[in-house]
Amino acid sequence: MSKASEQFLKNLSVVMSLPGLAFNEDRVCCLSDPGALDIQMEWIPEPGRLMVIAALGTLGDDPKLLRTLLSANFLFAGTRGESLSLESGTDRIFLCAALDLDEISEQHAIELFTRFIDTARQWVGFLSGQSVLPEHAMPPSSFIRV
Repeated sequence: MSKASEQFLKNLSVVMSLPGLAFNEDRVCCLSDPGALDIQMEWIPEPGRLMVIAALGTLGDDPKLLRTLLSANFLFAGTRGESLSLESGTDRIFLCAALDLDEISEQHAIELFTRFIDTARQWVGFLSGQSVLPEHAMPPSSFIRV
């Protein structure tokens, strides 16, 4: 692990009130908001990047949904810098982000991670047919370490 990745998890532990956040032997750390959202963080030593992914839902049979997802990805119009993706061989939709922890401040990294959670929650709400407004998003402290 890098100093930046370890410091990020240490700060995230404080912000989310989840003591002991750490990467496992595979350089992965997972968080769960049971019944709502699961997030996986993976430290990639080269090029020194934290990959963050969240499962949002499934594509289903609605052809309009695929168009909506692709449109949201265009210039990150509906993802605020993150990317929507479809898992190969399945119809599972994910939100993905890459944080260059060596290039940004610790505070900015936490802000980007918090924004990622908010974006993921909004998409989960959209995909489940609910309307989730940013001011109604649950705080990151609702997560548990898994």
